[in-house]
Amino acid sequence: MKTVFRLINPIIGWVLASRLHWLVSFQLILLEVVGRRSGKIYKIPVSYASDSEEWVCLTLASNLWWRNLEPAKVVTVHHRGRQRSADVRVESENVDRIEREMAGLIAHNPLDAPFAGVRLNWRFQPNSEDLALAAQRHVVIRLKPVGQGL
Repeated sequence: MKTVFRLINPIIGWVLASRLHWLVSFQLILLEVVGRRSGKIYKIPVSYASDSEEWVCLTLASNLWWRNLEPAKVVTVHHRGRQRSADVRVESENVDRIEREMAGLIAHNPLDAPFAGVRLNWRFQPNSEDLALAAQRHVVIRLKPVGQGL
């Protein structure tokens, strides 16, 4: 699956940063992350849900790119065709909070469930056991836009 994302992410990133963003920007945002050691800029598309004044994203803890966010105070985000700065917070340890955030993200976009390893019932509600296990393997990224709201 990681190989598939390595091939698809540059294409999706290009779309999110272009005038064609509307094709996928209803469920994806593009993060520009600066490497801690390399200083290289990585463009990473991630699924998101809006939570009043913030965007909530998830990624597998084994995807090491999110560690570049921890020392960062601000990150660049492409959201619905606009480039913005956002304050960033990463939650990697509180499993109960990660589980709640994951349930909210899946409620916003049920297509995220299979990527997280969570089965849905006939009402598109997540399986509680799957959700608890998946929360142990994921981290939550919260982004609050600097300046005007979402």
